[in-house]
Amino acid sequence: MDKDGKAISGLANIEKVVANLCNMKPDIKIYKHKNSPVGKDLIYRLDKWTMTATDPQGNPIKMQGASAHIMRKNAEGVWLWLVDNPFAASFFAD
Repeated sequence: MDKDGKAISGLANIEKVVANLCNMKPDIKIYKHKNSPVGKDLIYRLDKWTMTATDPQGNPIKMQGASAHIMRKNAEGVWLWLVDNPFAASFFAD
């Protein structure tokens, strides 16, 4: 999901967002999380994070927030994101 809560779907769109993030060389730290099992290989995960990065113009970026995810474990035991909302903290801001 983007900052406005709109879904980003389709492999090409997701790759574009991830590539833009990776180009900023972010340092993302998760400092609190909670996993709530929904089934054998499915969890709902909440976490709090901080991120520092550099935008394409060379300006520093500092962000913090909370994420909400739905994740599934694949056959190799790797957790995959089905839904990722890295801007979930805005839901609680009044």
